[in-house]
This record gives sequence, structure tokens and C-alpha cells, in this order.
Amino acid sequence: MITASIRLTGTLDDGAEVYRSYYLVADFAASGSGKASIIPMSLGAPMPDEEHLMVKHGGEEAALKAAAEAIKALPGNRGLEVKAVINPE
Repeated sequence: MITASIRLTGTLDDGAEVYRSYYLVADFAASGSGKASIIPMSLGAPMPDEEHLMVKHGGEEAALKAAAEAIKALPGNRGLEVKAVINPE
């Protein structure tokens, strides 16, 4: 199992300062296919249509990277500064 914390910070178009946090979990083989779970930790944080993201190859790391890219691309998250921590304590 591999986990990551994704934090997004910045200023929205209306001038409001924003902080959003997500927790990502992938629990399958280090290579191969599987899915990552996206868990919003901030109230009102935008979410993809599906809370699970499937990858066909690349293992858990690929699943976490794909989930992070999906989160960064969401309307409301574009342009925000991103910090990722793999296996946060």
C-alpha cells in the first residue's frame, strides 16, 4: 500500500485565498493494474466524477500520479500551487 497527501494553495480568480487537501491511497501490487482512491480532506474541495481512478499498468505509483493529475486539472484547482507528500506520517 502507498499513500500520498496532496495540498493545493493559492488565490482564486475572485481574490480569495484557498487551501485544499486530498488523501490518496493505492493498495495493490507495485506493478500492474489497479485503482487509487481519492479522499477529499477539505470541505467543498472539488472532486472528479469518480472517487476511484483505475490504471492499467505502472502499479501504485502510477495510480497516485494519475490521481494527482486528475485533482490538479479540476475546475477550481487549476493554477494552484501543488505539494505532494508520499507516505505522510
